[in-house]
Amino acid sequence: MLRIPYCFVKEDVIDKFENDKQFYNWISTNIKEDRIKRVKNGLYVTLDSMGSLSSNKFEIASKITETAFIAYHSALEFYGLANQVYNTVIVGSKTKFHTFEFEDIEYEGVMVKNYHGVNFIEKANVRVSSLERTIIDCIDNINLAGGIEEVLNALEQVSKINESKLLAALSSYNNIFLYQKTGYILEHFKASMNLSDSFFIECENKVNNTVKYFLQDEYSNIKYNSKWKLMSPVNLLSRINGGL
Repeated sequence: MLRIPYCFVKEDVIDKFENDKQFYNWISTNIKEDRIKRVKNGLYVTLDSMGSLSSNKFEIASKITETAFIAYHSALEFYGLANQVYNTVIVGSKTKFHTFEFEDIEYEGVMVKNYHGVNFIEKANVRVSSLERTIIDCIDNINLAGGIEEVLNALEQVSKINESKLLAALSSYNNIFLYQKTGYILEHFKASMNLSDSFFIECENKVNNTVKYFLQDEYSNIKYNSKWKLMSPVNLLSRINGGL
């Protein structure tokens, strides 16, 4: 068998063949002989001698498109911060692809314009949002992060963070509401994350006088936070590990 990547698209290996026909004949033969599996049109994964996939779900997700990367709750899982492990991989991508299932794992695409903080981790052979961007993304879209309790539980586990990268991730979105939510939530983790006063001053300076509602549809009992100009659920930040 040719030396090929464990997870690959045609463009990764076509130089090893004389033409497209030879490539597709090779693919067909190896699929029949249980050496390769087709993930979806144009994407393939090799099988080891025991017939198991040679690539994990994160490696596969990173090859779905040229810009695909592990995002939101799946990025939390990649960094070992997720409380729950799902059978869905959230995949950010500049180009659209339809959600599909392979080997009992669903790959859900989320179109993104902002590609700031997306890194290729060579050792793991995956593209994933940086820890700092992942935190900001999960605060930005609670649903894609698995819910507010999942986000809070993940944040509780973060002990080391690059503050300048966190601010850069915020700046890449340039969204006032996101500054409000981030400041409001991360104040609860200021000590554990070793965040400086200047970080919160920077966030607060972006806030205007417009009052926003945060998760008001999920909880009926809400209150006003004058610093962050937010209406949010009472005792929201105590909802860690099943708290009140």
